[in-house]
Amino acid sequence: MAELFETILSTQRYFQGVLAGHVLELFSSPGRFAVGMAVAVALGLVHALTPGHGKAVIFSYFLGQSASPLTGLRGAAGAALTHGTIAVVLVLIAGRVISPLGRPMGAGAWLEGAAGLIVAAIGALYVFLSVRGLRGPARHAHGAEGSRPFLAIAMGLLPCPLTIIVVGSAINRGATLAGITLAAGISIGSAVTIGCFGLLGIALRRGGLALLGGNIQRVLKGLAYIELATSLLILALGLLTVAGVVGRLR
Repeated sequence: MAELFETILSTQRYFQGVLAGHVLELFSSPGRFAVGMAVAVALGLVHALTPGHGKAVIFSYFLGQSASPLTGLRGAAGAALTHGTIAVVLVLIAGRVISPLGRPMGAGAWLEGAAGLIVAAIGALYVFLSVRGLRGPARHAHGAEGSRPFLAIAMGLLPCPLTIIVVGSAINRGATLAGITLAAGISIGSAVTIGCFGLLGIALRRGGLALLGGNIQRVLKGLAYIELATSLLILALGLLTVAGVVGRLR
């Protein structure tokens, strides 16, 4: 696992170095623009494999809640694109908002804490609905689906450190528009990776239900317990995010 993580980090560093060479010349020709955007998307694909980015929450949600693959991709895209947009806005407004360790600080840290609170609140709602679902599984679907957009927004509130670095570096070199454009490419790549985790959750849910067979009572009870377990996990992830921010702000 350590070797895999190091491979991901080294690949990210390579793409980041290549991208730095395209910032000043991004709009010099169509070919240069295409290559720069391709590298930015590839960087986003790899970067989203590193810890964070809401992958665990997205995976847990779609493992526990019924959804189509298109819905899973849409939710992941919303989270990733908001994730990148928030990072760009923070850099433009507040300047340096990450520590040397790559962790959000200042306004970024407060946004991360707010995101954790929203995720925890949604997790608590899911726990309530899931417990109620153990008595009547069909009654709580609407409440869970209604909170789906808020979960994507909460994930998007976590500013992307890599996007902050890329945009900040571009601004320092007098290429603000190029930095923002490349940030969009990074967000697209991240959306694809996060979407794959959402699709994995959907696939595992459907596979588990298929293993339960045609017994409707077993299916309903299995759904209720899956939803309760993933709801508890979402609640825990939100609380851990808040705890981490509080620890850094002390």
